[in-house]
Amino acid sequence: MIGSPQVVALRCGAASFGIPIDKVREIVMVPDITPVPDSGPYVLGIISLRGRILPVIDLALRLALGPGPRERTGRILVVEQDAQHLVGLLVDDAAEVLRIPEGLLGLPPELATGSGCGAIAKVARLDDRLLLLLDLDRVLSREQLGALPESSPALPVV
Repeated sequence: MIGSPQVVALRCGAASFGIPIDKVREIVMVPDITPVPDSGPYVLGIISLRGRILPVIDLALRLALGPGPRERTGRILVVEQDAQHLVGLLVDDAAEVLRIPEGLLGLPPELATGSGCGAIAKVARLDDRLLLLLDLDRVLSREQLGALPESSPALPVV
């Protein structure tokens, strides 16, 4: 992260996180999620978004914070897993974009990086809270997630 990174700020439980804005395609209300058998402990299922089928991961569960919102009170962040695949992340809330001055960024304490697959890249010290900046490559690592259902290209709706 060079210069002042722009992040989408989100909340999972009591924790505040940030994801680089260039990785976030859109934020949507929680639609019906279709469960997929044997898809792994973090994967809630799949959704259809404008003709494209996307897997949905419970971000709070993925980060060992307990299960995320189960009702339609949360949001789904559609993020790029890599150049070809999109993934939905279920979060409690995502409503602001922040530009964080480099001087407010620091590395997480070593003790805090053991859980959550080393997902915390940096910590931003904001006036009223700490914002944990996620390393999406680690959060969405295929080795960590196991058999994640593939997102599909846009298909015509029949």
